[in-house]
Amino acid sequence: MKKKYAYLLFALIMLAAVWTRFSPILWERDMWYDEAFTGILLKAPFGEMNQMIFDDVHPPLYYWLAKPWSAMFGYTPAGIRLLSLALGLAIVASVFTVAKNLFNVKTGLLAAAITAFSPFAVEYSQEARMYSLFGLLFLWSVWFFYRALQTNSMKYWIAWGVFGGLSFYTHYLALFFFILFYVTYVLYQKIFNKKGCLQSLLGQKELWIGIGIIFAFFLTWLKIFYVHMAKGNLGWIAPSYLSDIPRTLQIFFFGHPPGTGGVPGSNEFIFFFDGTSAGLLIFVLLLVLFVVAWKKDIKRKESLILILMSLGTLLFLILLSQLDIIEMNGRKMGIKLYVARYFMPAAVLVYVLLSGLAVMVFRRKWIWIVLFGIYGLMLLMIKPPMYAQGWNSVWINQEELIGGKTVVTSNPFDYTSSRFYLGVDRIKYYNKGNPAEDFSGWVVVGNENRITDPGEIANSANMVVVDDSCDWSDHGIELEEVQRLDNVSVCEIVN
Repeated sequence: MKKKYAYLLFALIMLAAVWTRFSPILWERDMWYDEAFTGILLKAPFGEMNQMIFDDVHPPLYYWLAKPWSAMFGYTPAGIRLLSLALGLAIVASVFTVAKNLFNVKTGLLAAAITAFSPFAVEYSQEARMYSLFGLLFLWSVWFFYRALQTNSMKYWIAWGVFGGLSFYTHYLALFFFILFYVTYVLYQKIFNKKGCLQSLLGQKELWIGIGIIFAFFLTWLKIFYVHMAKGNLGWIAPSYLSDIPRTLQIFFFGHPPGTGGVPGSNEFIFFFDGTSAGLLIFVLLLVLFVVAWKKDIKRKESLILILMSLGTLLFLILLSQLDIIEMNGRKMGIKLYVARYFMPAAVLVYVLLSGLAVMVFRRKWIWIVLFGIYGLMLLMIKPPMYAQGWNSVWINQEELIGGKTVVTSNPFDYTSSRFYLGVDRIKYYNKGNPAEDFSGWVVVGNENRITDPGEIANSANMVVVDDSCDWSDHGIELEEVQRLDNVSVCEIVN
């Protein structure tokens, strides 16, 4: 393909990436709990923000970058999310560059097109969280790792160490990717450089300099990292199994409902595919292409690195979830960290891997266009995802609906969203499920604004309730709906 045509197509792909990402969801969709948490931190003074970071369970780099960025836009939902949008566009451009250099320009175009349209990549380009930053930094760490293995040049090992350290400062799951880096290094030396087992395990001094840089990043955050790990608040994540890999691949390529906490399933298809079948097809295709490429000696080094760093990491986390190696609440259990959004780096690598294997194995002139056409048809089969807009509407119409009254919510999640939109001085919460539950360990929730006596609400003339329903009769509170706004109702208290 002529260079000018390739870059024209790349420009069109970038325009498409802007189109898929710059949509009403940026400013219409509610800031769900995690995003609202981000917004609350960013609105706080820098010192207070850092203290909340220290009290939470995530590293600081995303917040440090997002605060000055968001300040330029007045800490609005769209303004905060625009940082992820910019990072998401950088991922598309980086995928093209890395895939082109690992394989060829057609691979770069196909991988960039998949990234531009993937609902998963699009969603996290529109979310006020750290996942796009994590994917971008880690993609470049893999690229520098590859170049370091090829050349053993100190500059590449240093670059790998720096980008690896920055990845750790973005998300702690980077620690498990680092283990796969070492496994990949050992296998690479054994298979391609024909080194002995001991020599491969010990590694070269250049490798350890890169590891030393990563370790230096780790040491600077060690005290806070220990505090974060001691919280042990990952009990909501279920153990994972091999059957989760196809489901995860389906999410990588077809997304999951936006603004969803927990461990969501993939977006639904209109017909034919269920929650894992499309992912199973992709998984089988990946394995078949990898085996064929390996037998034909096609890009073995590149394919091995990508498959170990992507699917290998998924497999590693599945294994860890099954091993009873930590103790929590008096019982031993596995390390449960298997959540699709945590694997944004793996998703980006899979886009590159599948594109490279397909283009190199089939070797047809227009195969990359045909493959993207098939992917596009499958995307058209996805049911349009729904997203909540209620809290955003409350915020926009707050003077009319709320005035100077205090807003009461029914759970800590809605409380966090309302705190972002309305400010901590205008909100309280009554936890309907368990009014006496202790939320002192929740960084932006706490117990200060908690109501435990429903009579305090029933007898108030200066409160309004915002909930999914105005039926609070089980708690002795009579409410009247003022207005329904998508997923929430604004309710007056009938005294």
